[in-house]
Amino acid sequence: MQKMKRGALAIGTAIAFGVALGAAPASAAPSTRSPAVSFSDAPGITADCWTPRERTHNQHAHTGGAGQAVSHNGPYGACDSYEVPVAWVSVSCKYTNSYGNQWYYTDWGWIYANYLSFPYGGVTKTCTR
Repeated sequence: MQKMKRGALAIGTAIAFGVALGAAPASAAPSTRSPAVSFSDAPGITADCWTPRERTHNQHAHTGGAGQAVSHNGPYGACDSYEVPVAWVSVSCKYTNSYGNQWYYTDWGWIYANYLSFPYGGVTKTCTR
């Protein structure tokens, strides 16, 4: 499994879209891309990357619902990330970050809600520091 660093991903994304790295103008429209390539976590904004106290199994989820899942070391797209294969994951807890995005802490790390499906019910525990 190869780790993808946010900096390399942001540079590749910036080159692909012809965008200079830096903070997006205040009038810029919100990005429709996944948190792994979100410009809402632009350079200059410090992401709050942390591991929750809850690390025991709460529910199973599947990563195959919305495309290739990306795991992060915190509940923000700006946190270091790597791809997660299509698989079942054990989910410990859920968390809503300061942007209002729902994240889940799994045995792979933090995964954005849109990458997961919960066929057996939702997660009942909220992540705490």
